[in-house]
Amino acid sequence: MAGNFLGSTRGIIKGLLPVILILALASAAGAAAAGKAADFNLPDILQGKNYTLSQFQGKVVMINFFTFNCMPCREEMPDLNNIYKENQGKGFQTLGIALSSDPVQIRFLVKQMGLTYPVLTGNDQVSKDYGNVEVVPTTFIIDKQGKIVHKILGTRKKEEFVKMIQALL
Repeated sequence: MAGNFLGSTRGIIKGLLPVILILALASAAGAAAAGKAADFNLPDILQGKNYTLSQFQGKVVMINFFTFNCMPCREEMPDLNNIYKENQGKGFQTLGIALSSDPVQIRFLVKQMGLTYPVLTGNDQVSKDYGNVEVVPTTFIIDKQGKIVHKILGTRKKEEFVKMIQALL
């Protein structure tokens, strides 16, 4: 009986080995992606001017991914706008990236909310580059060296964002 148990245990371990290796590689790739923020080239929803992350090198950047239909996203946008206005001349930049949304609706939303920070039209590639953004809002705070320091799923209070940003300015 003991020989039978050992044989089946070895079989299970042999079967799990490829899965363990794949998970280890995926987690290493995820860790690498979590370090340096991916550059992008996306158009602004209002003027069509293209923005890249690299043009803000040396600044702290807050990137907020959202969709038109996301009510929590809309609720935090006034705070994001105020944070942007209050820190604009201090080496700080806010960027909104609209995912899976009609550009006409996003233009209306930006104007209706009076957003002063650039809101960009996102795509599948930028979502993938930032870890397959599936939850909105998702916000990334990137330090002056271009490294992702915070990934925030869901909404936060203005004070929480300010505390994270101030530590990096």
